[in-house]
Amino acid sequence: MKKYFYLLIASFLITNLANAQIDRSKQPKPGPAPTVHLTSPSTIHLDNGLKVLIVENHKLPTVRMQLLIDNPLHTSGEKAGVGSLFASMLSNGTTTISKSDFNEEIDYMGATIFFSSEGGYVQTLSEFFPRTVELMADAIKNPLFDAGEFEKEKDKMIENLKGNEKNVS
Repeated sequence: MKKYFYLLIASFLITNLANAQIDRSKQPKPGPAPTVHLTSPSTIHLDNGLKVLIVENHKLPTVRMQLLIDNPLHTSGEKAGVGSLFASMLSNGTTTISKSDFNEEIDYMGATIFFSSEGGYVQTLSEFFPRTVELMADAIKNPLFDAGEFEKEKDKMIENLKGNEKNVS
């Protein structure tokens, strides 16, 4: 028992001595900056005029793709928010797959598909990338513009605007 008692006191003293040697009144000097190795993107020009930039990093089994469309902001005309409303409608199913099946398949794959007025974004596991791109392309080519869904999205946007009306920022 005495042996454990002496061991406890010795560890307590060693810990206090180690902490006492650090001068906490001075900021420690930073270590060397980490090196970041960015590769130059590969560029591919498709026959339809799209320019594809590819940056590969094989550390994780995920794929991210972003579609950017160079459309000027004046294409919405006099009505603000038309682009956002249009983009929100793109994820409401297509003419070939219903909204619930579309969203269920995306959820099953653990993927993210997001549309905005400037383009779209996909993130998924690499094994599901081909199907995820098919779903995104289907949503862009064959959008389902249902009148009921349009009213829901419009009402959501109006409620968001009303909620932000009292927000100071």
